[in-house]
Amino acid sequence: MTDAFSILRPLILASGSPRRRAFLEGMGIPFEVLPADCPEPRPIAGEDPREYTGRCAEAKARHVLASLTHRSDRPAVLSADTTVIVRDERGSDILGKPHDRDDAVAMLSRLAGRTHQVVTACCLAMDGHVERFDDVTDVTFAPWPLAMLEAYADSGDPLDKAGAYGIQDGGAFLVQSIRGSWSTVVGLPLDIVLERLLHAGVIAVQERS
Repeated sequence: MTDAFSILRPLILASGSPRRRAFLEGMGIPFEVLPADCPEPRPIAGEDPREYTGRCAEAKARHVLASLTHRSDRPAVLSADTTVIVRDERGSDILGKPHDRDDAVAMLSRLAGRTHQVVTACCLAMDGHVERFDDVTDVTFAPWPLAMLEAYADSGDPLDKAGAYGIQDGGAFLVQSIRGSWSTVVGLPLDIVLERLLHAGVIAVQERS
């Protein structure tokens, strides 16, 4: 789909994620990459996990947009944030990126044999327009034994991923089933993103001659 869309105004991806870049590149959408270097907001006690994820995405988009005030070409900024939500006998928690190998094993052990939710929230910011949207997918892990989880953690793959796994990488074996969008689990709800970029006038469907 390299010629499916034309760009109507510059698009900035406020993320260094190679997975998010690959999604936009695969759709043939020109964009620049400018990762947000601001600290992530901390969760507020009792805050809904979806609200928190959206707040993180918005903070990134606003931070990057504020750094572009010198540009006259009025770029649009797209940010995204992904969290894993697990609900069990310990309560309801947000699992971000693990601090180290042992933290990754603890997260994977908590997810094994259970269904959890992956939320990817996005924010599109430009001019005076700031819009948040998100998607939620249910993911069920197979009941893998501890030795398998430790071996995966030792690979280093989980350390930069929310919930300590990547469904598109070595962690695919962990997943028994999903209900919802695969791209949401990877880190960008592509169908919703495209719809919002079209609606906001950032991209247009390329006319065929």
